[in-house]
Amino acid sequence: MEREIKLEVLHPELWEELLRHPLVEIASTPVKEMHAIYYDSRDGALRSAGIAYRVRKEGSDWVATVKLAGSADGGLHQRPEWNVPVRSKKPDLRVFASEPLQSLLAPHLGLALVPAIETIFQRREREVHYQDARVLLAADWGEIRAAGQCRPIHEIELELVQGGLADLLQLASALCASLPVCPDDASKLARGIALLGGKIAVQTSVPPTIRGRDAAGDALGRVLIYAAQRILGTLPWLALDQQEALHELRKEVRALRSLLRFSKGTDPKDHLRGVRNGLAVWFHEQSLQRDFDALAEHWQKLAPRYSLPTIALDEALSGSRKVSRDPRVDSRARLAAELLALWSQLLRNPLFTEDTLRAYVEERLPRIDEHLVFVDPEQVAEFHRLRIALKNLRDTLRYLSELWPSKDSKSFAKQLHALLDAAGVIRDAQVARQHLPQLLHGENGNELPFSAGILLGYLDARRERESKRFRKHWERFRQAPRPWD
Repeated sequence: MEREIKLEVLHPELWEELLRHPLVEIASTPVKEMHAIYYDSRDGALRSAGIAYRVRKEGSDWVATVKLAGSADGGLHQRPEWNVPVRSKKPDLRVFASEPLQSLLAPHLGLALVPAIETIFQRREREVHYQDARVLLAADWGEIRAAGQCRPIHEIELELVQGGLADLLQLASALCASLPVCPDDASKLARGIALLGGKIAVQTSVPPTIRGRDAAGDALGRVLIYAAQRILGTLPWLALDQQEALHELRKEVRALRSLLRFSKGTDPKDHLRGVRNGLAVWFHEQSLQRDFDALAEHWQKLAPRYSLPTIALDEALSGSRKVSRDPRVDSRARLAAELLALWSQLLRNPLFTEDTLRAYVEERLPRIDEHLVFVDPEQVAEFHRLRIALKNLRDTLRYLSELWPSKDSKSFAKQLHALLDAAGVIRDAQVARQHLPQLLHGENGNELPFSAGILLGYLDARRERESKRFRKHWERFRQAPRPWD
Protein backbone atom coordinates (compact mmCIF):
# COMPACT_ATOMS: atom_id res chain seq x y z
CA MET A 1 0.00 0.00 0.00
CA GLU A 2 1.47 3.33 -1.09
CA ARG A 3 1.05 6.18 1.41
CA GLU A 4 2.13 9.65 0.38
CA ILE A 5 1.23 13.29 0.86
CA LYS A 6 1.13 15.53 -2.18
CA LEU A 7 1.93 19.21 -1.61
CA GLU A 8 1.03 21.69 -4.33
CA VAL A 9 3.44 24.62 -4.69
CA LEU A 10 1.17 27.66 -4.47
CA HIS A 11 3.68 30.12 -5.95
CA PRO A 12 5.80 28.39 -8.63
CA GLU A 13 7.95 31.50 -9.06
CA LEU A 14 9.59 30.52 -5.75
CA TRP A 15 10.52 27.02 -6.97
CA GLU A 16 14.31 27.41 -6.85
CA GLU A 17 14.14 29.06 -3.43
CA LEU A 18 11.95 26.21 -2.20
CA LEU A 19 14.44 23.57 -3.37
CA ARG A 20 17.15 25.24 -1.25
CA HIS A 21 15.05 25.38 1.94
CA PRO A 22 16.66 23.42 4.82
CA LEU A 23 13.65 21.08 5.14
CA VAL A 24 13.82 20.26 1.41
CA GLU A 25 17.52 20.76 0.59
CA ILE A 26 17.33 19.16 -2.81
CA ALA A 27 18.60 21.84 -5.22
CA SER A 28 21.97 20.10 -5.74
CA THR A 29 20.43 16.63 -6.15
CA PRO A 30 20.78 15.24 -9.72
CA VAL A 31 17.69 15.64 -11.89
CA LYS A 32 15.94 12.53 -13.16
CA GLU A 33 13.96 12.96 -16.38
CA MET A 34 10.53 11.30 -16.12
CA HIS A 35 8.14 10.56 -18.97
CA ALA A 36 5.00 8.61 -18.10
CA ILE A 37 2.32 7.37 -20.49
CA TYR A 38 -1.05 6.38 -19.02
CA TYR A 39 -2.83 3.82 -21.16
CA ASP A 40 -6.50 2.97 -21.46
CA SER A 41 -8.98 1.77 -24.06
CA ARG A 42 -10.76 4.44 -26.09
CA ASP A 43 -13.91 3.95 -24.03
CA GLY A 44 -12.02 4.28 -20.71
CA ALA A 45 -12.55 0.67 -19.57
CA LEU A 46 -9.62 0.66 -17.13
CA ARG A 47 -10.65 3.95 -15.58
CA SER A 48 -14.22 2.67 -15.17
CA ALA A 49 -12.82 -0.36 -13.35
CA GLY A 50 -10.79 1.82 -10.98
CA ILE A 51 -7.47 0.80 -12.55
CA ALA A 52 -4.65 3.18 -13.49
CA TYR A 53 -1.96 1.74 -15.76
CA ARG A 54 1.15 3.59 -16.85
CA VAL A 55 4.58 2.92 -18.31
CA ARG A 56 7.17 5.46 -17.19
CA LYS A 57 10.70 6.17 -18.28
CA GLU A 58 12.74 6.98 -15.18
CA GLY A 59 16.13 8.16 -16.40
CA SER A 60 17.13 5.32 -18.72
CA ASP A 61 14.81 2.66 -17.25
CA TRP A 62 11.20 1.79 -18.05
CA VAL A 63 8.83 0.83 -15.22
CA ALA A 64 5.24 -0.36 -15.60
CA THR A 65 2.86 0.50 -12.76
CA VAL A 66 -0.71 -0.40 -11.85
CA LYS A 67 -2.56 1.50 -9.15
CA LEU A 68 -6.03 0.67 -7.91
CA ALA A 69 -8.62 3.12 -6.68
CA GLY A 70 -7.76 4.23 -3.19
CA SER A 71 -8.43 7.25 -1.04
CA ALA A 72 -7.25 10.83 -1.07
CA ASP A 73 -8.08 12.80 2.06
CA GLY A 74 -6.41 15.99 3.19
CA GLY A 75 -3.60 15.44 0.69
CA LEU A 76 -2.87 11.91 1.98
CA HIS A 77 -3.06 9.41 -0.88
CA GLN A 78 -3.38 5.72 0.00
CA ARG A 79 -3.78 3.07 -2.68
CA PRO A 80 -2.50 -0.37 -3.71
CA GLU A 81 0.39 -0.15 -6.18
CA TRP A 82 2.48 -2.66 -8.18
CA ASN A 83 5.68 -1.86 -10.13
CA VAL A 84 7.45 -4.08 -12.69
CA PRO A 85 10.61 -3.22 -14.71
CA VAL A 86 9.94 -3.50 -18.48
CA ARG A 87 11.96 -3.04 -21.66
CA SER A 88 9.95 -0.40 -23.47
CA LYS A 89 6.89 1.86 -23.36
CA LYS A 90 4.77 -0.71 -25.21
CA PRO A 91 1.63 -1.47 -23.14
CA ASP A 92 1.29 -5.05 -21.89
CA LEU A 93 -0.78 -5.90 -18.82
CA ARG A 94 0.54 -9.47 -18.84
CA VAL A 95 3.81 -8.36 -17.20
CA PHE A 96 1.94 -8.25 -13.87
CA ALA A 97 2.11 -11.93 -12.95
CA SER A 98 1.58 -11.82 -9.18
CA GLU A 99 -1.73 -12.35 -7.41
CA PRO A 100 -4.18 -10.86 -6.73
CA LEU A 101 -3.33 -8.36 -9.45
CA GLN A 102 -3.12 -10.94 -12.22
CA SER A 103 -6.71 -12.03 -11.58
CA LEU A 104 -7.93 -8.43 -11.36
CA LEU A 105 -6.38 -7.63 -14.73
CA ALA A 106 -7.46 -10.84 -16.49
CA PRO A 107 -10.77 -9.42 -17.82
CA HIS A 108 -8.87 -6.52 -19.41
CA LEU A 109 -6.03 -8.36 -21.19
CA GLY A 110 -7.80 -8.16 -24.56
CA LEU A 111 -8.25 -4.40 -24.51
CA ALA A 112 -6.76 -2.31 -27.29
CA LEU A 113 -4.76 0.14 -25.17
CA VAL A 114 -3.82 3.59 -26.45
CA PRO A 115 -2.03 6.54 -24.80
CA ALA A 116 -4.54 8.69 -22.90
CA ILE A 117 -2.42 10.99 -20.72
CA GLU A 118 1.27 11.89 -20.59
CA THR A 119 3.28 13.44 -17.80
CA ILE A 120 6.71 14.87 -18.57
CA PHE A 121 8.65 16.26 -15.64
CA GLN A 122 11.97 16.57 -13.89
CA ARG A 123 12.29 14.90 -10.52
CA ARG A 124 14.73 15.50 -7.71
CA GLU A 125 14.47 13.15 -4.77
CA ARG A 126 16.21 12.19 -1.56
CA GLU A 127 15.42 10.18 1.54
CA VAL A 128 14.62 12.20 4.64
CA HIS A 129 14.82 10.95 8.22
CA TYR A 130 12.21 12.82 10.23
CA GLN A 131 11.64 11.87 13.85
CA ASP A 132 11.16 8.07 13.66
CA ALA A 133 10.16 7.91 9.99
CA ARG A 134 11.97 7.44 6.71
CA VAL A 135 10.38 9.50 3.97
CA LEU A 136 11.17 9.73 0.25
CA LEU A 137 10.92 13.41 -0.65
CA ALA A 138 10.46 14.16 -4.35
CA ALA A 139 10.19 17.55 -6.07
CA ASP A 140 8.51 17.41 -9.51
CA TRP A 141 8.45 20.16 -12.15
CA GLY A 142 6.92 19.70 -15.59
CA GLU A 143 3.54 19.29 -17.24
CA ILE A 144 0.59 16.99 -17.84
CA ARG A 145 -0.64 16.54 -21.43
CA ALA A 146 -4.02 15.21 -22.52
CA ALA A 147 -6.47 15.91 -25.33
CA GLY A 148 -4.21 18.59 -26.79
CA GLN A 149 -4.13 20.51 -23.49
CA CYS A 150 -1.45 21.03 -20.85
CA ARG A 151 -1.43 21.58 -17.13
CA PRO A 152 1.68 22.40 -15.09
CA ILE A 153 3.26 20.19 -12.45
CA HIS A 154 4.99 21.85 -9.51
CA GLU A 155 4.64 19.71 -6.43
CA ILE A 156 6.41 17.96 -3.59
CA GLU A 157 5.62 14.35 -2.74
CA LEU A 158 6.32 12.81 0.66
CA GLU A 159 6.16 9.01 0.49
CA LEU A 160 6.29 7.07 3.74
CA VAL A 161 9.00 4.43 3.40
CA GLN A 162 9.12 3.35 7.04
CA GLY A 163 7.56 4.58 10.26
CA GLY A 164 4.27 6.01 11.43
CA LEU A 165 1.74 8.19 9.66
CA ALA A 166 1.87 10.75 12.48
CA ASP A 167 5.52 11.54 11.62
CA LEU A 168 4.69 11.91 7.91
CA LEU A 169 1.89 14.34 8.73
CA GLN A 170 4.15 16.30 11.07
CA LEU A 171 6.78 16.66 8.34
CA ALA A 172 4.11 17.92 5.93
CA SER A 173 2.96 20.36 8.62
CA ALA A 174 6.50 21.68 9.06
CA LEU A 175 6.83 22.23 5.30
CA CYS A 176 3.50 24.08 5.08
CA ALA A 177 4.48 26.26 8.04
CA SER A 178 7.73 27.31 6.33
CA LEU A 179 6.89 27.28 2.62
CA PRO A 180 4.01 28.24 0.29
CA VAL A 181 2.83 24.64 -0.18
CA CYS A 182 -0.53 23.02 0.50
CA PRO A 183 -1.86 19.43 0.52
CA ASP A 184 -3.64 18.43 -2.68
CA ASP A 185 -6.10 15.57 -3.14
CA ALA A 186 -5.66 15.54 -6.94
CA SER A 187 -2.96 13.21 -8.29
CA LYS A 188 -1.23 13.78 -11.63
CA LEU A 189 -3.56 11.23 -13.16
CA ALA A 190 -6.64 12.92 -11.71
CA ARG A 191 -5.55 16.24 -13.19
CA GLY A 192 -4.94 14.56 -16.53
CA ILE A 193 -8.40 13.02 -16.47
CA ALA A 194 -9.80 16.48 -15.75
CA LEU A 195 -8.18 17.65 -19.02
CA LEU A 196 -10.07 14.84 -20.75
CA GLY A 197 -13.30 16.15 -19.26
CA GLY A 198 -13.77 13.24 -16.89
CA LYS A 199 -13.49 12.42 -13.22
CA ILE A 200 -11.32 9.92 -11.40
CA ALA A 201 -12.96 7.46 -9.03
CA VAL A 202 -11.25 8.26 -5.72
CA GLN A 203 -12.84 7.15 -2.48
CA THR A 204 -12.88 10.19 -0.23
CA SER A 205 -13.84 10.04 3.41
CA VAL A 206 -17.46 10.02 4.42
CA PRO A 207 -18.55 11.57 7.72
CA PRO A 208 -17.80 9.10 10.52
CA THR A 209 -20.77 7.44 12.11
CA ILE A 210 -21.05 8.27 15.81
CA ARG A 211 -23.13 6.42 18.40
CA GLY A 212 -23.95 7.31 21.96
CA ARG A 213 -22.23 4.18 23.27
CA ASP A 214 -18.93 5.00 21.52
CA ALA A 215 -15.97 6.01 23.66
CA ALA A 216 -16.10 9.80 23.72
CA GLY A 217 -12.41 10.32 22.96
CA ASP A 218 -12.41 7.92 20.01
CA ALA A 219 -15.58 9.37 18.47
CA LEU A 220 -14.54 13.00 18.85
CA GLY A 221 -11.07 12.22 17.50
CA ARG A 222 -12.55 10.64 14.36
CA VAL A 223 -14.84 13.61 13.79
CA LEU A 224 -11.99 16.10 14.29
CA ILE A 225 -9.78 14.28 11.75
CA TYR A 226 -12.63 14.21 9.25
CA ALA A 227 -13.28 17.94 9.74
CA ALA A 228 -9.58 18.74 9.24
CA GLN A 229 -9.45 16.61 6.08
CA ARG A 230 -12.51 18.37 4.67
CA ILE A 231 -10.86 21.77 5.00
CA LEU A 232 -7.49 20.57 3.72
CA GLY A 233 -9.14 19.20 0.58
CA THR A 234 -10.42 22.65 -0.41
CA LEU A 235 -7.32 24.76 0.24
CA PRO A 236 -5.03 24.56 -2.84
CA TRP A 237 -7.48 26.12 -5.27
CA LEU A 238 -9.22 28.63 -2.97
CA ALA A 239 -8.90 32.27 -3.95
CA LEU A 240 -8.97 33.98 -0.57
CA ASP A 241 -9.16 37.43 -2.14
CA GLN A 242 -12.73 36.49 -3.10
CA GLN A 243 -15.32 37.30 -0.44
CA GLU A 244 -17.37 34.12 -0.60
CA ALA A 245 -14.34 31.80 -0.58
CA LEU A 246 -12.94 33.36 2.59
CA HIS A 247 -16.36 33.41 4.26
CA GLU A 248 -16.97 29.69 3.63
CA LEU A 249 -13.47 28.77 4.78
CA ARG A 250 -13.82 30.76 8.00
CA LYS A 251 -17.14 29.01 8.71
CA GLU A 252 -15.48 25.59 8.41
CA VAL A 253 -12.51 26.62 10.57
CA ARG A 254 -14.82 28.16 13.19
CA ALA A 255 -16.84 24.92 13.37
CA LEU A 256 -13.65 22.90 13.83
CA ARG A 257 -12.45 25.25 16.57
CA SER A 258 -15.81 24.88 18.33
CA LEU A 259 -15.50 21.10 18.36
CA LEU A 260 -11.88 21.31 19.52
CA ARG A 261 -12.94 23.48 22.43
CA PHE A 262 -15.79 21.11 23.26
CA SER A 263 -13.38 18.12 23.16
CA LYS A 264 -10.94 19.60 25.63
CA GLY A 265 -12.16 17.30 28.42
CA THR A 266 -10.84 14.32 26.44
CA ASP A 267 -7.35 15.86 26.20
CA PRO A 268 -6.29 15.95 29.89
CA LYS A 269 -2.61 16.62 29.08
CA ASP A 270 -3.57 19.43 26.71
CA HIS A 271 -1.63 18.04 23.74
CA LEU A 272 -3.81 20.08 21.38
CA ARG A 273 -3.23 23.42 23.06
CA GLY A 274 -0.71 24.55 20.44
CA VAL A 275 -3.05 23.69 17.60
CA ARG A 276 -5.98 25.48 19.26
CA ASN A 277 -3.82 28.59 19.67
CA GLY A 278 -2.51 28.38 16.12
CA LEU A 279 -5.99 28.09 14.64
CA ALA A 280 -7.16 31.00 16.80
CA VAL A 281 -4.32 33.22 15.51
CA TRP A 282 -5.07 32.29 11.89
CA PHE A 283 -8.81 32.88 12.34
CA HIS A 284 -8.47 36.28 13.96
CA GLU A 285 -5.96 37.43 11.33
CA GLN A 286 -8.74 37.04 8.75
CA SER A 287 -11.38 38.84 10.85
CA LEU A 288 -10.74 42.38 9.60
CA GLN A 289 -10.83 41.17 6.01
CA ARG A 290 -14.16 39.45 6.69
CA ASP A 291 -15.57 42.62 8.34
CA PHE A 292 -14.93 44.67 5.21
CA ASP A 293 -16.27 41.86 3.02
CA ALA A 294 -19.55 41.92 4.98
CA LEU A 295 -19.88 45.68 4.50
CA ALA A 296 -19.14 45.31 0.79
CA GLU A 297 -21.78 42.61 0.50
CA HIS A 298 -24.42 44.87 2.07
CA TRP A 299 -23.41 47.72 -0.26
CA GLN A 300 -23.56 45.55 -3.37
CA LYS A 301 -27.15 44.63 -2.49
CA LEU A 302 -28.23 48.11 -1.41
CA ALA A 303 -26.74 50.35 -4.12
CA PRO A 304 -28.52 48.84 -7.18
CA ARG A 305 -31.86 48.97 -5.34
CA TYR A 306 -31.66 52.77 -5.27
CA SER A 307 -29.52 53.25 -8.41
CA LEU A 308 -26.61 54.51 -6.31
CA PRO A 309 -23.05 54.73 -7.67
CA THR A 310 -20.99 51.83 -6.32
CA ILE A 311 -17.39 52.28 -7.44
CA ALA A 312 -15.95 54.64 -4.81
CA LEU A 313 -17.15 52.74 -1.74
CA ASP A 314 -16.41 49.38 -3.36
CA GLU A 315 -12.83 50.48 -3.94
CA ALA A 316 -12.46 51.93 -0.45
CA LEU A 317 -13.71 48.75 1.21
CA SER A 318 -11.61 46.56 -1.06
CA GLY A 319 -8.51 48.65 -0.32
CA SER A 320 -9.08 48.23 3.42
CA ARG A 321 -8.92 44.42 3.25
CA LYS A 322 -5.64 43.20 4.76
CA VAL A 323 -4.59 40.65 2.14
CA SER A 324 -0.91 39.74 2.13
CA ARG A 325 0.71 40.06 -1.29
CA ASP A 326 3.91 38.32 -0.17
CA PRO A 327 3.92 34.87 -1.83
CA ARG A 328 6.13 33.55 0.98
CA VAL A 329 3.34 34.25 3.51
CA ASP A 330 0.35 32.37 2.15
CA SER A 331 -2.47 32.00 4.66
CA ARG A 332 -3.63 28.74 3.03
CA ALA A 333 -0.27 27.12 3.74
CA ARG A 334 -0.27 28.38 7.33
CA LEU A 335 -3.75 27.00 7.92
CA ALA A 336 -2.74 23.68 6.35
CA ALA A 337 0.20 23.49 8.77
CA GLU A 338 -2.15 23.75 11.77
CA LEU A 339 -4.61 21.20 10.38
CA LEU A 340 -1.88 18.67 9.60
CA ALA A 341 -0.43 19.18 13.08
CA LEU A 342 -3.88 18.51 14.56
CA TRP A 343 -4.22 15.31 12.55
CA SER A 344 -0.74 14.18 13.58
CA GLN A 345 -1.35 14.91 17.26
CA LEU A 346 -4.65 13.01 17.26
CA LEU A 347 -2.84 9.93 15.91
CA ARG A 348 0.09 10.33 18.28
CA ASN A 349 -1.93 11.18 21.41
CA PRO A 350 -5.49 9.87 20.97
CA LEU A 351 -8.23 11.64 22.89
CA PHE A 352 -9.39 9.70 25.95
CA THR A 353 -11.99 9.72 28.66
CA GLU A 354 -13.82 6.90 30.40
CA ASP A 355 -17.18 8.42 29.44
CA THR A 356 -19.29 7.26 26.55
CA LEU A 357 -19.96 9.90 23.92
CA ARG A 358 -23.55 10.35 25.10
CA ALA A 359 -22.53 10.78 28.73
CA TYR A 360 -19.78 13.24 27.80
CA VAL A 361 -22.03 15.31 25.55
CA GLU A 362 -25.08 15.34 27.81
CA GLU A 363 -23.00 16.42 30.80
CA ARG A 364 -21.32 19.33 28.96
CA LEU A 365 -24.06 20.78 26.77
CA PRO A 366 -26.31 21.79 29.70
CA ARG A 367 -23.36 23.60 31.29
CA ILE A 368 -22.73 25.51 28.07
CA ASP A 369 -26.43 26.31 27.82
CA GLU A 370 -26.57 27.66 31.38
CA HIS A 371 -23.86 30.21 30.60
CA LEU A 372 -25.85 31.76 27.74
CA VAL A 373 -27.26 34.94 29.29
CA PHE A 374 -29.09 37.68 27.41
CA VAL A 375 -27.04 40.77 26.56
CA ASP A 376 -28.41 44.03 25.19
CA PRO A 377 -27.01 44.68 21.67
CA GLU A 378 -25.93 48.17 22.78
CA GLN A 379 -23.25 46.48 24.94
CA VAL A 380 -21.06 45.89 21.92
CA ALA A 381 -18.21 43.78 23.36
CA GLU A 382 -20.47 41.66 25.60
CA PHE A 383 -22.97 41.15 22.80
CA HIS A 384 -20.20 40.00 20.45
CA ARG A 385 -19.09 37.41 23.04
CA LEU A 386 -22.67 36.13 23.32
CA ARG A 387 -22.89 35.85 19.53
CA ILE A 388 -19.67 33.82 19.44
CA ALA A 389 -20.96 31.52 22.22
CA LEU A 390 -24.17 30.92 20.25
CA LYS A 391 -22.13 30.13 17.14
CA ASN A 392 -19.98 27.69 19.09
CA LEU A 393 -23.10 25.88 20.30
CA ARG A 394 -24.55 25.71 16.80
CA ASP A 395 -21.31 24.44 15.28
CA THR A 396 -20.79 21.81 17.99
CA LEU A 397 -24.34 20.51 17.50
CA ARG A 398 -23.69 20.28 13.77
CA TYR A 399 -21.28 17.41 14.47
CA LEU A 400 -23.36 15.74 17.22
CA SER A 401 -26.94 15.96 15.96
CA GLU A 402 -27.14 12.29 14.97
CA LEU A 403 -26.96 11.35 18.66
CA TRP A 404 -30.65 12.34 18.91
CA PRO A 405 -32.20 11.12 15.63
CA SER A 406 -35.62 10.42 17.12
CA LYS A 407 -36.00 13.75 18.94
CA ASP A 408 -37.61 16.76 17.34
CA SER A 409 -34.95 19.45 17.60
CA LYS A 410 -36.42 21.64 14.86
CA SER A 411 -37.82 24.25 17.25
CA PHE A 412 -34.48 24.65 19.04
CA ALA A 413 -32.49 24.79 15.79
CA LYS A 414 -34.96 27.27 14.25
CA GLN A 415 -34.71 29.70 17.16
CA LEU A 416 -30.93 29.36 17.38
CA HIS A 417 -30.56 30.17 13.69
CA ALA A 418 -33.01 33.08 13.97
CA LEU A 419 -30.98 34.48 16.85
CA LEU A 420 -27.77 34.23 14.87
CA ASP A 421 -29.30 35.80 11.76
CA ALA A 422 -30.39 38.82 13.79
CA ALA A 423 -27.08 38.96 15.66
CA GLY A 424 -25.18 38.91 12.38
CA VAL A 425 -26.90 42.03 11.08
CA ILE A 426 -26.42 43.76 14.43
CA ARG A 427 -22.72 42.90 14.34
CA ASP A 428 -22.36 44.23 10.78
CA ALA A 429 -23.93 47.53 11.90
CA GLN A 430 -21.48 47.69 14.81
CA VAL A 431 -18.60 47.09 12.39
CA ALA A 432 -19.96 49.85 10.15
CA ARG A 433 -20.01 52.24 13.12
CA GLN A 434 -16.36 51.39 13.71
CA HIS A 435 -15.03 51.74 10.15
CA LEU A 436 -17.33 53.91 8.02
CA PRO A 437 -17.21 57.27 9.90
CA GLN A 438 -13.63 57.82 8.73
CA LEU A 439 -14.94 57.78 5.13
CA LEU A 440 -17.59 60.46 5.77
CA HIS A 441 -15.23 63.44 5.60
CA GLY A 442 -14.66 64.83 2.12
CA GLU A 443 -15.59 67.59 -0.26
CA ASN A 444 -19.28 68.33 -0.83
CA GLY A 445 -20.63 66.17 -3.58
CA ASN A 446 -17.88 63.58 -3.17
CA GLU A 447 -19.27 60.14 -3.98
CA LEU A 448 -17.36 58.27 -1.23
CA PRO A 449 -18.67 60.09 1.88
CA PHE A 450 -22.17 60.12 0.41
CA SER A 451 -22.10 56.33 -0.20
CA ALA A 452 -20.54 55.62 3.21
CA GLY A 453 -23.24 57.71 4.91
CA ILE A 454 -26.02 55.90 3.06
CA LEU A 455 -24.64 52.48 4.06
CA LEU A 456 -24.09 53.54 7.66
CA GLY A 457 -27.64 54.87 7.96
CA TYR A 458 -29.09 51.77 6.32
CA LEU A 459 -27.28 49.40 8.67
CA ASP A 460 -28.19 51.51 11.72
CA ALA A 461 -31.86 51.25 10.79
CA ARG A 462 -31.54 47.51 10.32
CA ARG A 463 -29.73 47.22 13.65
CA GLU A 464 -32.73 48.73 15.45
CA ARG A 465 -35.15 46.32 13.78
CA GLU A 466 -32.94 43.27 14.32
CA SER A 467 -32.38 44.19 17.99
CA LYS A 468 -36.13 43.88 18.54
CA ARG A 469 -36.18 40.57 16.67
CA PHE A 470 -33.25 39.31 18.74
CA ARG A 471 -35.14 39.99 22.01
CA LYS A 472 -38.22 38.20 20.69
CA HIS A 473 -36.31 35.15 19.47
CA TRP A 474 -34.29 35.01 22.68
CA GLU A 475 -37.42 34.24 24.69
CA ARG A 476 -38.45 31.56 22.22
CA PHE A 477 -34.93 30.15 22.23
CA ARG A 478 -34.91 29.83 26.03
CA GLN A 479 -38.29 28.05 25.95
CA ALA A 480 -37.45 25.63 23.12
CA PRO A 481 -36.89 22.02 24.27
CA ARG A 482 -33.25 20.93 24.18
CA PRO A 483 -32.54 17.76 22.17
CA TRP A 484 -30.10 16.56 24.85
CA ASP A 485 -32.61 16.80 27.73
